[in-house]
Formats: sequence, structure tokens, C-alpha cells
Amino acid sequence: MNGTSNVEQSANQSPPSPRSRREFLADSFMAVGVMLGLGSLAFRFAQYLYPVILPERLVEVSAGKVTEIPAGGVRIVNLPEGPVILESVGTEIRAFSAICTHLGCIVQYHDDKKEFVCPCHGGRYDLDGKVTYGPPPRSLDVIDVKVKSDEVFVMMKTQKEEKV
Repeated sequence: MNGTSNVEQSANQSPPSPRSRREFLADSFMAVGVMLGLGSLAFRFAQYLYPVILPERLVEVSAGKVTEIPAGGVRIVNLPEGPVILESVGTEIRAFSAICTHLGCIVQYHDDKKEFVCPCHGGRYDLDGKVTYGPPPRSLDVIDVKVKSDEVFVMMKTQKEEKV
């Protein structure tokens, strides 16, 4: 040791030089950038945790004319809210969702076997929409039908916003 204490050494040091304007501005812009980045990250994280889910509502959608459904037959109609199976049974018209309950594929109607078949994993449904074979966990969803002056309307669930 050279005999000087820490207090004396710190007293001999000169005070730190003032920061230049360039350093101050660079540090300020860096701090603002970090705050904006962290803020946008926090905002996106909050959106992920609490997504905006539009409420489901039922809408009446035209699915065609009664005469377009073969008597005692089936017709699959693609609507904006999803594909629908229309079935004519006597004087009654029934409707089912054409979306397989297993993984969401669109089922196809096989007239020769009188059944609906999922092309993805081989699930089979009878004409009542009930599972007869394969991996689907439940029957096809039943859709309410209204017939108004030869026009078939189905009640579909939608999350679309109403146009004002």
C-alpha cells in the first residue's frame, strides 16, 4: 500500500464529466424504443390472454326452394355460415350440419348406401345423422328448419357482426 486511504483516493478523483447532448439523445431514444417495444409486447400478450369473442346468435338463412330437394332424397348446400344437409322425409324437411363431429371435415352423401361418409377418417352417419361407424364422438348437429312459401330457411349460428 502506498499509505493513502480510499477516502483520499476518491477525493483526488475528478467528478464525472457531464454527458454530451449526443449521448443524452441517444440514451433517450433508446429508452423510448424499449418502452414502446415492451408496451406493444404487453398489449399483444393481453390480447392473447383475453381475446375478443363475438357472441353467437341465430340467423335465418335461405337454403333454397323445397322443389330443389329430391323427394325422399338429400341435398348438401354450401351456405356462408357453413355447409348444410337438407333431407326430404315425406312432407317434412330436416336439416343437419354437414361438418363431421370428429375433426370438422365436410361429409359426403352416398346414395347407394343411404349414408353420410366423412372422407377424412371414414366416419359414417345414417340418414338421421347418428354415428354408425368410425371415430366421430357424436351425431351430426341438428339444425332447425322453417318453410315459408316454398322457400326453405335454416337457423344457423353465426359470430358475424350485424350490419347497421
